Amino acid sequence: MKKRNITEFQILSEIVRKQPHVKQKEIADVLDITIQAVSEHMRNLLKKGYIKSRGRGEYIITEKGMRVLKGWISELKRYLDDVTQDLYKYKDIWPAIANEDLNEGDEVYLFMKGGLLYASKNIKTDAKGKVLEGGKKGEDIAICDIKGIIDVPRGKVTIIKIPPRIKGGSKNTNYEMIENILKDNEDLAIATMGTVANVVASKINLHPDIRFAVSDGIVAACNRGCDVLALITGKMTEKVVRVLDKHKISYTVLDATKED
Repeated sequence: MKKRNITEFQILSEIVRKQPHVKQKEIADVLDITIQAVSEHMRNLLKKGYIKSRGRGEYIITEKGMRVLKGWISELKRYLDDVTQDLYKYKDIWPAIANEDLNEGDEVYLFMKGGLLYASKNIKTDAKGKVLEGGKKGEDIAICDIKGIIDVPRGKVTIIKIPPRIKGGSKNTNYEMIENILKDNEDLAIATMGTVANVVASKINLHPDIRFAVSDGIVAACNRGCDVLALITGKMTEKVVRVLDKHKISYTVLDATKED
């Protein structure tokens, strides 16, 4: 996000918080910029159609402005997530899961599985560390003195297009297809979108990891190395696919509608 856009983002946010009675001096004080700068940005926001003036210092955000603000918020969130991930590289102590029984002082290799960090003496990788506090297989342990790069291969997505209610819904779903995919992939993160998809998941005793902000959740899981099985109802599939294309995440779409 460009510097000018950041200031306009902040001004739009202040307008949302205080509309319709918005005083430019108050915004200037909050953002620590001059009133003249606020006035210039306000004129630009009016010109772009992001805000409307009601006169006498009254401003409201338009639908167009709200869409832009939401887009900036998503962009900022992605940026902060990236920064947060980079910060973790500099932690002195990392939590990890013991791939086998490990003791204090053990030299271990580190790898990602299912979006989580694992430590092992047997599975060799380019990243190494030392066990500060050990534990049994499957327990959380503490790792220090990390060297090398922890490889995080991007996850892939299998989208199962669930028939909407108008096409039979859960009663017209090919459950065998879904169960076969699950049988071959034990570590999949599960995402569901739409009422029918959640009913289908419930019928085969699936407990979704991602139910809200589904598209963003799938992207976040893939960026942490998780493969995802996404049960998506009908045309909602198109929305998810657009987001995956935008983030250049590999996916396969399968139609789970029973054949006549």
